[in-house]
Amino acid sequence: MDELKKDNLLPEEEESIAPEEITEDSFPEEQADENEELMEELESIRDMFQQELDRASAEDSEYDEDEMLIQELENPDEYIEYEEEADPEELCQCCEEKLRFKELGEDYPYCEDCRNAMKKYPLRKSGILTFLLSGVLLFASFYVSYPYMNDALMVAEASASYKSGYIMTALQSYYSYFNGSKTAEGTSKRALDEMVEGYNKLGYQTNSAELIKNNYSEDELEKPWNKKYASTVKEATILTETYEALTEVTNDAFSGKDYDYDEVMAGLNALKEVNPLEEGKSQVAEKYNEVFIEYYKFVLMSIAEKSLSEQLDQLKYIDSIGEGQEWVYLANYCAVAARLGDEEAVNYSFDKLISLNREDNTAYISKANLYRFMETPDAEKMIAVCEEAKAALGASDVTYKHPLAIAYLIKGEGSLALEEIEALFNAGNYTVQNCNLYALVGLYNGDKEIYEDMKALLAGYGYEISDLVTQYKKGKITIEEIIKDQGGDI
Repeated sequence: MDELKKDNLLPEEEESIAPEEITEDSFPEEQADENEELMEELESIRDMFQQELDRASAEDSEYDEDEMLIQELENPDEYIEYEEEADPEELCQCCEEKLRFKELGEDYPYCEDCRNAMKKYPLRKSGILTFLLSGVLLFASFYVSYPYMNDALMVAEASASYKSGYIMTALQSYYSYFNGSKTAEGTSKRALDEMVEGYNKLGYQTNSAELIKNNYSEDELEKPWNKKYASTVKEATILTETYEALTEVTNDAFSGKDYDYDEVMAGLNALKEVNPLEEGKSQVAEKYNEVFIEYYKFVLMSIAEKSLSEQLDQLKYIDSIGEGQEWVYLANYCAVAARLGDEEAVNYSFDKLISLNREDNTAYISKANLYRFMETPDAEKMIAVCEEAKAALGASDVTYKHPLAIAYLIKGEGSLALEEIEALFNAGNYTVQNCNLYALVGLYNGDKEIYEDMKALLAGYGYEISDLVTQYKKGKITIEEIIKDQGGDI
């Protein structure tokens, strides 16, 4: 504006006169008519302006009233009546339009209308028919597939036991499967492999070979991809032939007849040089199983009552050549080491036995006996090992109760020792050692009748009661001396 003035584009300002000061007297008489027209025009503009002002004021007033109404709402949630403002999580899960009926709880998912509709029409006729048909089909499919599902579960359970090291449990499950399932004819290769390997680990090579022959013909075993099975069958045959050859050499020594130790030992060594194929004694074996021959040498040493240290040395030699055939000698390794009180050798063989089969009861019995034959017997460690055995072997195997009863004798707790040996006997464990221990514990508790019963039971099978037990009965030896005796029958 100032720039326009500067450029003389606007006239010079005159003294302004406010609209309310304009009157008829403010104009000269000669302009009266013109002034009257001007006044009318100004009044028309004023009226028009006032109308617009009134209309704008009315709209503002209407907006203020709406705003005050919103602010005066006591419960803001009521404003959710506008659908665009509603939280989707608050809407009915059925119609997705109305708010959920929260009178039935904050988590109730439906609105009141949908709830009433579902109460009145819970399921359509077509839905009922579909439901019934689905139930019939489900039952039929379950009925048809149940035997196969049961077999599959049995195999899965057996495999899990095998992989966890519970070989005996796995073999028992697999045995039930092979002999009672409807699908055993189409058994998986995994099941057969694990059963064969399990038998081989525990020394049941004959069972392993029989299982393979039941599933594979001779022609099939000649196929390159079945070489492993063919080798297992061949090894079982060699073991059988080796056993027959060993029996010929050791017959007199093992039957209790007079024999020449050196002569028998020489005969065992000679078997390692024999070629059964050339001599016509075999169809498969070029030589006899060396580990088996060396093991029989250990047995002969035991019969001849060679020192425990000599026996352990022989077992250590067998261990050096017996990889894969631990079932032949390892349990004896652990037992002899225990009688010597050789903790290092016991722990070595124990760990090896448990790695092959967590349910090897001989491993636990030998380790418990280790603490019996220590320079100072440790009953508490014996009991601890027996508790480990109880957890690992399960309720069906109570062989650990033999060393447990001895542990209680060491502690002088005769009643507990009697309780354990009675439980062992009641489980059907009628071994010579258990009978002798039962007689000893009976005498310790002043029950001579138990002694007489055990003496009669052993005699019925051609055995005599242990001389150690008899000497204790006569008062010529103490419990402590019997417990530490390395050759004791208890």
